[in-house]
Amino acid sequence: MQGNPFLAAKFVLLTALALAAGCVSASKQAAGPDLTLPSQVVLNWQGHPSTSMTISWRADDQEGPGRLRFSSDPARPLSSWSTRTAPASSFAESSATLFRVALTELEPDTTYHVVIEHPTAPEQFNFRTLPATRGARDLVFLAGGDSRSQRDVRRQVNALAAAQDPDFVIFDGDFIASALNETEWDEWFDDWHEQMIGTGGRRIPVIPAIGNHEVSGGTNQPRSKAPFYYNRFALPEPGSHHVLQLGPDLVLLTLDSGHTTSVESQTPWLDETLTAHADIPWKLVQYHVAAWPSVRDFDGAGPVKIRDLWVPLFEKHDVAVVIEAHDHAYKKTVPIRGGRRDDASGVIYTGDGGWGAPTRTVKDPADYWWLDEAASADHFWKFRLSADGEQLSADPIFLAEPAGTGFQLQSRLPVSVR
Repeated sequence: MQGNPFLAAKFVLLTALALAAGCVSASKQAAGPDLTLPSQVVLNWQGHPSTSMTISWRADDQEGPGRLRFSSDPARPLSSWSTRTAPASSFAESSATLFRVALTELEPDTTYHVVIEHPTAPEQFNFRTLPATRGARDLVFLAGGDSRSQRDVRRQVNALAAAQDPDFVIFDGDFIASALNETEWDEWFDDWHEQMIGTGGRRIPVIPAIGNHEVSGGTNQPRSKAPFYYNRFALPEPGSHHVLQLGPDLVLLTLDSGHTTSVESQTPWLDETLTAHADIPWKLVQYHVAAWPSVRDFDGAGPVKIRDLWVPLFEKHDVAVVIEAHDHAYKKTVPIRGGRRDDASGVIYTGDGGWGAPTRTVKDPADYWWLDEAASADHFWKFRLSADGEQLSADPIFLAEPAGTGFQLQSRLPVSVR
């Protein structure tokens, strides 16, 4: 521990907590794993990503509230770190005991060190807030979806994703296969907890969108039919759809493609929210069901409704990229505006969900005008927004052989307007 103030402080905490709470009894050890241990940690944003972070975790046998300590200065004595407590909670469909702390009034572009307290094995990690001013640094983020039922493949994609060391992950639905299967959800959160850690122990936040497999009944259901999604992820209001401004030059709108909130009812909100962010140069949107599918029926009810109601608003408000999923394949469209290819001002649609779900046979792009590339391939997209906000680059990252190419976009909004 010599020369490492954080490890020294951690030792002090371990000693103090062990004396206060006592050691785990031999009988409890013999009975199996210690279910008081903090596990399944996941980071989301409910407030501004430059000044907040919400931390959720599970500890089934813990008595009383959970508590964490955090500080931007790991050299400070641990006893002087800020503390937050979290009451225990659960929901009817789950056996888990859950805890959640929303940290606010944080400093932008700052690394915070966290200890979730436990008598013998505190959970230790760090996170980083996003920049609030232009020019601080490039912003790197990933986008994908459909991890579902092939856990071995999902874990391979997770490992590849964490190796990119992104600031955050945009995940547009179908985390699991069965909406009410707690084992599947536990495996997903266990894998995310274990694997989605970047350089130096930094946990990677996820911005989720709901898919049909999160909902018992798939589409046109009340939120009560998606209990794990709405209870395990901390979402900005109003929940099923929301907006986050990710630094000075990027805004992400998350939509529900008709699973617990109708496409029609979100349309006025979409128009109003894009209008309110007119001065943000880069507008991105994510949702689950693809408007421009690489596998499924182009004339299906879901795609048609999205093309009729949402796509005109994407074009009206100069959305740059839309992230779709659902088809279990790789896709990049041509730039689209007005129902045709428009290389000058069209919207590019990426997707279609290949984070480990069984891949499907795709349409031949030569036969479908909206498809630039399509392949049956596990993948995600890696985006990089330049520090000056002028350029957005996107590259598909494949688990196996490369099956597509990336693109670069220049800002259409003059700096003087921002």
